[in-house]
Amino acid sequence: TRLAQAISKVVLGARLRIEEGTVTQARIALGSVAATPVRCAQVEEALEGRPVDPEAARVMADDISPIDDIRSTAGYRTQVAANVLRAWLETLRRTD
Repeated sequence: TRLAQAISKVVLGARLRIEEGTVTQARIALGSVAATPVRCAQVEEALEGRPVDPEAARVMADDISPIDDIRSTAGYRTQVAANVLRAWLETLRRTD
């Protein structure tokens, strides 16, 4: 029996291709926010063809369907997923 567990509440995997300051390709995926890992097509669409914009994270809720469980609520997971993505995008914008 395990004495402790390390179970993620939100997992983000992302990659952007940026050419001359414009996102030409975005691939965003999240785990622990749906029954299986999901691609975030709405977020990808919000990013592509534009400069890096952390506010693209605002459409995150359209791509995910988290549940309430013993580890956290659906609302918490939705907010954290958007916050993690926004923070990552902000670091990219600063290095651009």
